[in-house]
Amino acid sequence: MNDFYKLHKLFQWPVALLLLVIGFTPLLTLIEFSHKEPLFYLIFILYIPLAQFTFTPFFKLIGVYRYYSPMLLGYMANDKQIDLHSGTTFDYLWVMRKVKPGIEMRNRILMYQLEGLINIIQQIESNKIPQTVNIIGTSYFFSDRTLKKLGFEIVMPSLFYRLNILVNFIDLTYLYSLSKGRFTIPNLLNVKKASISGDKLVENKKNIEEIASLLSKKQRHKNN
Repeated sequence: MNDFYKLHKLFQWPVALLLLVIGFTPLLTLIEFSHKEPLFYLIFILYIPLAQFTFTPFFKLIGVYRYYSPMLLGYMANDKQIDLHSGTTFDYLWVMRKVKPGIEMRNRILMYQLEGLINIIQQIESNKIPQTVNIIGTSYFFSDRTLKKLGFEIVMPSLFYRLNILVNFIDLTYLYSLSKGRFTIPNLLNVKKASISGDKLVENKKNIEEIASLLSKKQRHKNN
């Protein structure tokens, strides 16, 4: 888990509320100016990265974000659907700050995402999450081939899903570039949506654990 959330709640809440105010104030200003000049709405895209960073701890504390690993979270997760997302820039700061950008960071992120999937499987097996839950997500770290090996079905996303991806263009480009070790713009126009049911995810537990084990061995070999 993100080290920030291991701190005492008496520390987490004041920091979360302070960041919330810092992130919310520019939004109010932006809305006010946009009433007078609609072009100001275009600046909203530049505001999104600030919002993603400053809102993260508050959203986690109130349950909007539910973490399954330090770098895999579910947005408004419930018994019917888990919408998976990679960690935000706030999580990168706390979890990945000592990890070298490039292949080392990419492999670490992959490990955390696989760890999150295994955590979900364990919760399904212990009946904390129903087998009928629908799990969806978009990943720039897994290839279509790997996703299919993990049991996911690749489907074309809805227009709303595509717009949400485009709105987060700056954040996604920044985080994607870190994982590549160089400035790289992800192909957002070709984004695909991955979907799997809870029971099918459990059926693919062995494949997921094998891939996680392989990545872990590569990391240990590199460190030796």
